[in-house]
Amino acid sequence: MVVSRRFALRALTASLIVSPFTLLARSPTDDFWNTEQPENWTPEEIQELTSKSPWAKPVTAEIKAYSPLSNAGSSGRGRRGSIGSSTGQRSAGANSGEGSPKFSGVVRWASAKPIRAALKLQFPPSLADHFVISVSGLPIVSGHSSDSTPGDSSDSYDGLKSQTSLQVKGQAAVQPGVIEPDKNETSTLYFGFLPQLVQLDGDKTVTFATTMSPLNVKVKFELKLMKYKGDLAV
Repeated sequence: MVVSRRFALRALTASLIVSPFTLLARSPTDDFWNTEQPENWTPEEIQELTSKSPWAKPVTAEIKAYSPLSNAGSSGRGRRGSIGSSTGQRSAGANSGEGSPKFSGVVRWASAKPIRAALKLQFPPSLADHFVISVSGLPIVSGHSSDSTPGDSSDSYDGLKSQTSLQVKGQAAVQPGVIEPDKNETSTLYFGFLPQLVQLDGDKTVTFATTMSPLNVKVKFELKLMKYKGDLAV
């Protein structure tokens, strides 16, 4: 086949024009956070890192309809819905009605360097030197303990602290010492855990669980995947 000089030149010109745009529209790679600097991350890469990555677990929540027949003898526990990541577990509850509201959220290991860099997070002083897990996008009914009384000076999140834990496989579960709302994002809560109480060694699984009535949240993080520039990022 004979290719004319004019055709060859036109083909070469077209390739030179298309290539720069193709580079700008690159797709996220599996571990771009280890091969590229944060300032070079694309919006698509940041979205992936902060919504579905080793440090971010998407969750879907449904507030299940209450049915007296399906909760007989269950002490009312069936009123709660349940949420979890693909590695979490769904808890048993009441049958879901067709009109039950659903919510999409994400649980992040927010204190990890790549998450902080991607979202430009600045935590309040109370969360300094803590492992910080954030829960975003889910309805928060109340941060107050059910036993609190008017004028009570106790932490308004005491009730939620007692229903939240971070547990390394093979170790005892640890409750958060601090819970803070995000001042700029009203649907986000930060849970702070003291590193001295959580031994993150080896390639273990860490489970974060909390109950924000009427929802249960449970996700798992794999330490072996949470590597940033060669180091564990938490």
